Amino acid sequence: MLISLLRSAFPDAKLPSSYEEARSLERGLDFKYHKIHACPNDCILFWKEYANLNECPICKASRWMPNTHGSRVIPQKVLRHFPLKPRLQRLFVTDKIACDMRWHKEQRVPDEGSMRHPADSQSWQTFDQAHCWFARDARNVRLGLASDGFNPFNNLAKPYSIWPVILVPYNLPPWLCMKDQFFMTSLIIPGPKSLGNDIDVYLQPLIDELLELWEHGVPTYDASTKEMFMLHAALLWTINDFPAYGNLSGWSTKGKLACPSCNASTDSNWLKYGRKQCYMGHRRLLPAGHVWRTRKGLFNGKEDHRMPPNWVDGHGLLTQLQMLGDVQFGKSCRKRKRTAEQLNWTKKSIFFKLPYWSMLRLRHNLDVMHIEKNISDSILGTLMDMPGKTKNNINSRRDLENLGFRKELHLKSEGGRVTMPRALYTLHGDERHKLCEWLAGVKFPDGFASNVTHCVSVRDCKITGLKSHDHHVFLQRLLPIAGGGFLRSDIALALTELSSFFKELCARTLDVNRLSQLQLDIVTILCKLEMIFPPSFFDIMVHLAVHLPGEAILGDVETKFNRADRNIDGGEDGTIDGFKVFNQRLRPLGIARNVQLQDKLRTSAIWYVLNNCIEIGPYLEEHYDKCRESNPNSVDRTHQNEFPSWFKQRVQDQRTGNPPRVSADLYALACGPDPWVASYAACIINGKRFHTKQLELRRRSQNSGVLVTGDEDTNNLDFYGVINDVVELHYMGGRRVYLFSCDWFDVGDKKRGVRVDDHITSVNMDRTWYKNEPFVLACQASQCFYIRDIRSKGNWYVVQKYNNRNVYDIPAVPRVPDDIDDESSEDDVYQENEPSFDYPLLHCDAYPVSTPLSRTDIEPIHIDARGHMAVGGECINSTDFIDDGMVPSCSGDGYGDWEYSDEEDLSTDEESESE
Repeated sequence: MLISLLRSAFPDAKLPSSYEEARSLERGLDFKYHKIHACPNDCILFWKEYANLNECPICKASRWMPNTHGSRVIPQKVLRHFPLKPRLQRLFVTDKIACDMRWHKEQRVPDEGSMRHPADSQSWQTFDQAHCWFARDARNVRLGLASDGFNPFNNLAKPYSIWPVILVPYNLPPWLCMKDQFFMTSLIIPGPKSLGNDIDVYLQPLIDELLELWEHGVPTYDASTKEMFMLHAALLWTINDFPAYGNLSGWSTKGKLACPSCNASTDSNWLKYGRKQCYMGHRRLLPAGHVWRTRKGLFNGKEDHRMPPNWVDGHGLLTQLQMLGDVQFGKSCRKRKRTAEQLNWTKKSIFFKLPYWSMLRLRHNLDVMHIEKNISDSILGTLMDMPGKTKNNINSRRDLENLGFRKELHLKSEGGRVTMPRALYTLHGDERHKLCEWLAGVKFPDGFASNVTHCVSVRDCKITGLKSHDHHVFLQRLLPIAGGGFLRSDIALALTELSSFFKELCARTLDVNRLSQLQLDIVTILCKLEMIFPPSFFDIMVHLAVHLPGEAILGDVETKFNRADRNIDGGEDGTIDGFKVFNQRLRPLGIARNVQLQDKLRTSAIWYVLNNCIEIGPYLEEHYDKCRESNPNSVDRTHQNEFPSWFKQRVQDQRTGNPPRVSADLYALACGPDPWVASYAACIINGKRFHTKQLELRRRSQNSGVLVTGDEDTNNLDFYGVINDVVELHYMGGRRVYLFSCDWFDVGDKKRGVRVDDHITSVNMDRTWYKNEPFVLACQASQCFYIRDIRSKGNWYVVQKYNNRNVYDIPAVPRVPDDIDDESSEDDVYQENEPSFDYPLLHCDAYPVSTPLSRTDIEPIHIDARGHMAVGGECINSTDFIDDGMVPSCSGDGYGDWEYSDEEDLSTDEESESE
């Protein structure tokens, strides 16, 4: 019935006449997948030599479900394999995408020192040097692999987890390669439980395809060149959260050697009462002779003169894996015991079957957002003293006492009572209420973040249910303001520097020299945190931050964690002709109100348009010279008052004497706009939505903030404001100019109008200037937003600059025109001169953190000694071997019990939902 309706509605369209015909078309597109039966205990796949077996040769489990009704047999477990080769071939079927598949070599402009695409990374370039035959043809595909477990039923009460395996082609430009239409599902691995190390069993079909694509290739038709070629493909790296990292790499991400980068040199300590490992000792990464290496009182009471750990290359890993021996997969197999020589290896990953895998500089990536989420979760839990999430509990204090440092935070026994002094890095009572109240009032621009007010309970002083991206925003945007408002200045500074580190690391364009500096800075930051927080704070996720800059140099960060589609609103693609002021890519929203501007505002608007039209620069210079000769005492005022009428008369005279010299745009601009203008409350320009201040009063988003970057004429002074009106000026011939009418905050007064420190810029919204010059061209304005500054009294707000995540500032070589009918252009990607984040220098004093760290203004916490003073646990790693069976495996969605710990070391979005 639906097909008949569509055929009658679109008689000229070529639609199938029936469901069966539609299915036949689908089969012609090669949208098929293969079902491969698997052992219910994950021992083997029933394919190749096991294809005809009815039971597993290892565990003897039946291949089929028990059948009591005499019907057809049903397999117990089915792997769905989507062939990779036809999907790669389809990338070259259309000429536009086929050309884009060569973008990384033919159009990308190499910029030494900058990284905007994985092709700029050391890992990519080293791979090309080692395999010149592969790099010679730009069409050969570089792939990234991602996999993680998730609950397909969206119901945490039903414990079921499946594992999709996704491949991403990196040949494409960055605004395309991370679009979902280019994500290729290779495998869907069934549940219901986490696979753990047994995931290698299910990766066999994909590895076989990758081997064939590397060694033999597949004949492919290139629509852009109208020729056949042999397509090859290679897997560059995997991207996973940390539990999945361990499953794919074969290195156990638990225990005293949990860090795969530090390898055998991982520095860890067993916390007797916290019953978990902590990963501190970051002073060994400081430069030799650094003053902090001898500061015993600020750290663990000991000096640290150790050298940094050595990096282990692929050859070294293979040498370590030789000690492992054969590993039997399957849930029914008895858990083996690892010797000390085997380190934390649980298996030799199946990826080592790829001949180039051991030579890669970066095989498995740390997930930046997963690390951000866990660090933010620990900081927020400790700051708010959340039960189960705080790192400042009774066991943490007992561990401090056991380790023998920070005596001011030790539990104190007075008679029959035990008290716990409050720490300076936790909030109390009314402070928590004020923080929740402030957080509930935060507004973000549309699409920037979710509505965090849904996660904040002001009445109960609780913050729950934050997702990964919410923690990403909290850590980079909100933490510096919150810390400055409630914590001591040295503690707040350390947290602000951590926030700035992640903000710089997650920039769209990475500077290699800056990354080298970040590598040094994160060591300093973690050392500062060691001076502040208890050892229980330093789980493996906090430690992993020290390896992120190094991985960013080897492989780009931007294509690894936070995605957004490129969105072009307010204009069609194509080359812009004529005056730029008449070609602003803006789409008004809502109903226009026709109003007549006051004379002063109309004069100001006309002058601003003329003064910012670069095409009439010679006219402006000519008139300015005349004013300098006739009235040298007030050149600027005379120039502004008299230029519009002089310019109009001059263009009319030129049009009378030499009409071809005067273009239609020039004549329309000289004649001026209509007295009546259209006023809008909202618009979209270059993918950004702008609202007037009045419109967003009752909204939970903030889109009225504007920023105009300063230049040499303004001494590089940035101007901040809010939009009062979106004005559309009408010129002859249907031409339009869009202006924002704004209130500009007084950034000229460095004391009462604006405050700038190393990390935060605040403006006083009670003080404005340029009231007679409120206009700015819509295309000149960047978007910013404001967050109330709880550090200051009055109407002070912190300015938050950000680059539109839908805009990529990437230089590219224009595509050489040929016979291809290509509708795209260089303007596919808009480049905005938005202000980038200025990364400040770190404060690295000899004594950066003051002591003591206990609070004396609040009564200590009284503890029931009988219920809480239990005996601590012994270290599970104290023997010569590690028993895999002692540590429950983590589920694919990232949560699980970690080594007898009373606290979760890793957290995920699904965990937040269950709270």
